[in-house]
Amino acid sequence: MPGKQKMNKFAALTALLLIAALGVFSIIASGPGGDGPGGTLATTRDAQGVWFVSGPDETALTDVFDAVGYAVAVDRLWQAELYRRQARGTLAEIFGQGYLGNDVAVRVLGYSTAELTDAFNNLDTISQNIINGYVAGFNRRLAEIAEDDSLLPFEFKQMGFSPAEWTVEDILAWVALLQRNFDPEALDQGQIDNLTLYQELMAAYGAVTAAGMFEDLRWTNDPDAVTYIPAAIPDQAAKSPASKTSALAASNPVNLGSFGAQLAALNNQNRENLKKINALAQMGSYAWVVAGSKTEDGLPIIYSGPQMGFYTPSIVMEGSIRAGGMQVSGMTVPGIPGIIIGRTPHHAWSMQVGHGHAVDFYVENPADVTLNHNETFTIAGAAPVTLPIYRTTRGPVINTLLDQAFDPAAPAGPVISYKYAHRDYEFHTIRGFYDLAMAQSMDQFGAGIERLGVCQHFCYADRDSNIAYWMSGRDPERGAGEWRLPQGSVAAALDWDAGVLRERSTDRNTTQGYYCGWNNKTNPNYDNTYNGVYGIYGPFHRAHVVDDYLRGNNDLTYEQVRDLALNIATTDSFHGGGNPWSFVSTAFVNAVTNAGLTADRQAALDLMAAWDGHFVDGGAAEWPAGTDRADAWMLMDAWLEECLRLTFADELQTATLTWEDQPQTLLFNVFLHGLGGYSITNNYDWFANLADAGAPQTAGAIIVQALDTVLAGLGAAPWGTGARGEISYRHDLLGEVWTSPYSNRSTFAHCIQYGSSGPVRIESMFPLGESGDILEDDNGAPAFNAHFFTMTPYFDAFSPRTFPLFE
Repeated sequence: MPGKQKMNKFAALTALLLIAALGVFSIIASGPGGDGPGGTLATTRDAQGVWFVSGPDETALTDVFDAVGYAVAVDRLWQAELYRRQARGTLAEIFGQGYLGNDVAVRVLGYSTAELTDAFNNLDTISQNIINGYVAGFNRRLAEIAEDDSLLPFEFKQMGFSPAEWTVEDILAWVALLQRNFDPEALDQGQIDNLTLYQELMAAYGAVTAAGMFEDLRWTNDPDAVTYIPAAIPDQAAKSPASKTSALAASNPVNLGSFGAQLAALNNQNRENLKKINALAQMGSYAWVVAGSKTEDGLPIIYSGPQMGFYTPSIVMEGSIRAGGMQVSGMTVPGIPGIIIGRTPHHAWSMQVGHGHAVDFYVENPADVTLNHNETFTIAGAAPVTLPIYRTTRGPVINTLLDQAFDPAAPAGPVISYKYAHRDYEFHTIRGFYDLAMAQSMDQFGAGIERLGVCQHFCYADRDSNIAYWMSGRDPERGAGEWRLPQGSVAAALDWDAGVLRERSTDRNTTQGYYCGWNNKTNPNYDNTYNGVYGIYGPFHRAHVVDDYLRGNNDLTYEQVRDLALNIATTDSFHGGGNPWSFVSTAFVNAVTNAGLTADRQAALDLMAAWDGHFVDGGAAEWPAGTDRADAWMLMDAWLEECLRLTFADELQTATLTWEDQPQTLLFNVFLHGLGGYSITNNYDWFANLADAGAPQTAGAIIVQALDTVLAGLGAAPWGTGARGEISYRHDLLGEVWTSPYSNRSTFAHCIQYGSSGPVRIESMFPLGESGDILEDDNGAPAFNAHFFTMTPYFDAFSPRTFPLFE
């Protein structure tokens, strides 16, 4: 089989439990409303353990979500515990001093308990009923565990504590933090890093040259970037790239010293901490929706593939709610009450991380800093720590993250605050998910989008043959100015009002017949991210493999639309998907040919000419489970990396920076800008090497020397035998329990085709299984739930299973 379970001491037990997962529906505990005025509310599970909450339309939402919360708690109690501790800043309470940095960061940037309580009290009645019911379902499961200790998951027993009851504050804290995890700017420090980059360049090359180099590395808008909304949309024509180099060169930026490096080190440590306990929510995702005008049978089809990492258990689970007036099924995350990516009898939708402008850092006047409240942190094996939480009118002061003794009356350096556009709006997302599920038109769906407190791309299809696209999130109107650096660092600080938003990026029924993307640019007139580097878009972006396929093919079958996911997942460039060779092949072939063809060089060009663009060797039949990487991919990957090194390593080698600190995709786009033929041209000649007259000085010379160096290093072919790699599923206490063949694939996927009366076909898949429940057997060993691994046959083979329609 494509995936394999590690043969540890639990293998035999798990195999028996897998055999027990027979193809039958089973009934589990109903919600408390079963005998109420609404009639019977039942929860059933299918052969893979996915829960279906069913009942009359009159069933109260509180009861419906009690049943949902109970089912989730049965499956994912330990995982949910880690999520709420992450969100409430209480990880150090069980994991010790090493997790204090995580807890401090959450409580500095997040909400106090009093603010969470006030937020719940200010929510609408529907949101409150949903949350109250979900909490009640969790606590109903905890009450059962209190009566029967054998139901307490293995992890709690190993860690030596039992979970406390859940509260509405827990739900709101996790809802807010999960959204920030999927907001590309929310937890980044791009503006601070940009200031450090510019200052390092200025010190090495002078203000004028540094300003040009900075503009090359942090351009604002590239008309050649691939977009969700096509360029032909009225009023969406791309801006001509405007140079800001003269204004930047004339500035005298504030010196942050080592602040940026220390903050980056803390953020990296916090991320590693979360990885260790399987609590890090990652960002990514691809999706496409194809109109009936491009499909074989004239029906629209939508595919959604959120990329959220691979953990044990999976961060996602699947469910269906068919009660309380709701008819929706799809993906959710433990601790989040509602379906996040779903389908209904009327419509279906996707979600992918967007690139809204959500965060600005500010250099503050210390006199404007006030004490907001104090937070006390409990630490396993150490004394409690109490820290003051400082804020300005703009938001939290982040100096406390690095200096627990920070005193605004006598700061050791610049005082930095964090202003977030979604603050206080994040809690309305629960109602937003409900509204998305209840919508009966594109307008109603769009109204639900307005409630979401995070930037995401949405593709949409419905039974009326519509397709559409939105980018959610709050993007405040910002005046003209330098937004790539912290406000107040190079000029007087500019402010914005989170209630005054720029026009939403959205479109319906495009004439091209599809919308698609892989975390790329929303529309031609939308600037790159200001507070991050992964939303800086150029000619190359991995999304081109989706757009190229859909643009070049018509009369698409359901299988072709669905299996495009396998096609793109087996491309792999700069560790992110896509095929950059198609962007440079002509220039590279010409450079090598002009330099003179040796036997090795000719063989390399022949190898690349015959390549199908996928990292898996052997063609489409090998994409699901082939073990070898294509020699052409091995050559391309090494060749491009060496080209980037020869181009950038000489300039980007300063006191604290190296060329490797910059994302390879970003540098590759700067490389393309330098080759010419694009809308943006570089201010600085990155190909020249002023430090070494003997080094290559032109793009052509760099390309040829890189090829010769790489061929010498690779040695005799084949180069990619057994090099495909694996996705490893590691439990935080038990280690690796499963592996799948590596692909740049999604954590969840669903594909839906709509007819005039609703879905005619639904398929879905996700890793491992619905349950993450591990109990202790009579010998104290872990006993996996029967549904812990029941999705692996579908997921590992890249073959989604049929999901029930709405009947």
